[in-house]
Amino acid sequence: MVILTFKNVCAGYGRYEILHNINFSMDKGEFVGIIGPNGSGKSTLLKTAAKILKTTSGNILLKNMDINKISLQKFAKTIAFLPSDIEITYPYTVKELLSMARYPFTGIVRNLSRKDLEIIAYVTEQMELTMFMERTIFQMSEGEKQRVMLAQCLVQEPEIILLDEPTAHLDIGFQFSFLDLLKRYQKNFSLSILAVLHDLNLASQYCNKLVLLDRGGVSISGTPENVLRYQILEKVYQTSVLVYPHPISGKPYVFGIPEEWKNLTEK
Repeated sequence: MVILTFKNVCAGYGRYEILHNINFSMDKGEFVGIIGPNGSGKSTLLKTAAKILKTTSGNILLKNMDINKISLQKFAKTIAFLPSDIEITYPYTVKELLSMARYPFTGIVRNLSRKDLEIIAYVTEQMELTMFMERTIFQMSEGEKQRVMLAQCLVQEPEIILLDEPTAHLDIGFQFSFLDLLKRYQKNFSLSILAVLHDLNLASQYCNKLVLLDRGGVSISGTPENVLRYQILEKVYQTSVLVYPHPISGKPYVFGIPEEWKNLTEK
């Protein structure tokens, strides 16, 4: 079942158009990775899908309905968005931040119901955050903060979650634990995930489908095996790479080639 569709989407900032005729779709329960060089429009695409930016032409359809015709409250019950540049300036506790995520269901002034509290308790247990509930966000490490922000999204009980570079500031251990949690939710709840990922190898191992952007357009989309081919990557990223199957998963694994090694390699 197709849950999210981009049809000839153009978008940008003022008169400056970033995205040009974006076309792809995502099925329910898919983990789709958005990859591409810096400046290719990855974050702009996610902000447009989150209704932060408006399309200048084309349509984004959520279950065959134009997102511009969906109320913000109803939209927030279906799609959650974790941006890359969250800045929290007030020392909210983890409990307060997670409670805020239930506002689409309770309204700002209503108390949390038993169901709301059960959902928060379940997510905090799954995310291993129970012991941190009374801590402020300023008392958390970067990896813990990112788990809290993801938990806030999951407390919304969305059908789709949009993630902009969710592992960018995490060490390798937190990167894998973070994405493992997402995969667990994807499988257990048919959660649909659309994520901007800079690390091609993480994208290859975790995503069912990749969309490669280049200069604001879709260069290619498909399985990691179809997208992560050295001929395609070298053209889009303007650098030399080697691509081999991962020794365990068999999925493509991309190796960058430093300048001094180039004369030692053969395709």
